[in-house]
Amino acid sequence: MLRRWFVGMLLGTALVAVTSPWFVRSYVPRIDDPTRGVAVLQPGSNYRWRSEGYATTQIGPLGMPGKVALDRDDRGGLRLALWGDSQAEGVCVDDRDKIAAQVARLSSDPIHVYPFARSGDDCNDWIAQIATLSDNDAVGIDAHVFLVAEWSDWTVEIGGVDDGLNPSRSKISEMFPAFLIQAARNLVTTGDGTTRRRLRFRPGPLHGPRGPTASGQSQSSRARVSNATLADRFSRQLERLHQQCDAPCIFVYAPLIPAIIDGETKFDDPNQELFERFRRQCADHGFDVLDARDAMNAAAHAGDWPRGFHNGQFGVGHYNATGNRIIAEQLLKIPGRLAPGGRPVPNDSAKD
Repeated sequence: MLRRWFVGMLLGTALVAVTSPWFVRSYVPRIDDPTRGVAVLQPGSNYRWRSEGYATTQIGPLGMPGKVALDRDDRGGLRLALWGDSQAEGVCVDDRDKIAAQVARLSSDPIHVYPFARSGDDCNDWIAQIATLSDNDAVGIDAHVFLVAEWSDWTVEIGGVDDGLNPSRSKISEMFPAFLIQAARNLVTTGDGTTRRRLRFRPGPLHGPRGPTASGQSQSSRARVSNATLADRFSRQLERLHQQCDAPCIFVYAPLIPAIIDGETKFDDPNQELFERFRRQCADHGFDVLDARDAMNAAAHAGDWPRGFHNGQFGVGHYNATGNRIIAEQLLKIPGRLAPGGRPVPNDSAKD
């Protein structure tokens, strides 16, 4: 009996190991990149994504997802650095459907997009990396493009970047297969992959919470932040960007609309007032703003939804190939929006 149990365990583990690349995301080691000043996914590796999308991303130089060359030999064309979080990173779609690849495919003139977006980043990370890039002119960026999908990325308090390399995590990613790492994460964390799981079968009595639950506390203590407060926060961040970046800066506004809320499709942006404040602040600093909302809504009206699944719910996930194409089409407008001296032309909302 013990022998059968042992053989069954080995065969079951072998079956999971062989089939895991079809179903389990990969864990790629990170390295310190001196050009960007942050830890990035190891260049030359393949990054599998198996959640709300099914794709494999090639990691290029400087940790760029989906771009495998710096195009140093091709000195022609416009060179754009693309900044954002996981929405701009795009690991849930194949490389050919990422924003950079679609810009290269759709543009009649050479436009090189360098995808520097990383999941979890916000403007503190981007501004710090821009300052580091300016000291290491490995690429020669002509303009910086920021994908604005969520206001939280620009309304965070000004802070430093604590993104040092964690050697132990990189060592684990390098030594152990992905299915073992994923199994361990599922055991010790909850469904979000970050919250530590509490085991209810531990020895001793279980005491119920004496006060409100954690979620109840967060909901009751989380006061609604006014638009004026949020506007003040991104105003300070924009001023900081203006002081630290000499290259033109263009913002592509692509919020998570249209959205499906309570079974109804919502096409109106609930943050319109905040966007108007943001546009005026950008104009004051000489930054340009492109608005992708109408194109996103038009695609949804035509039955071509711009975003995928999240936790089984349709339409609330990351941008899919359609959403990335719409964003890429916004980037195609940038050469015409730059003045001869390289600065953005005065913003005209009629052009959006």
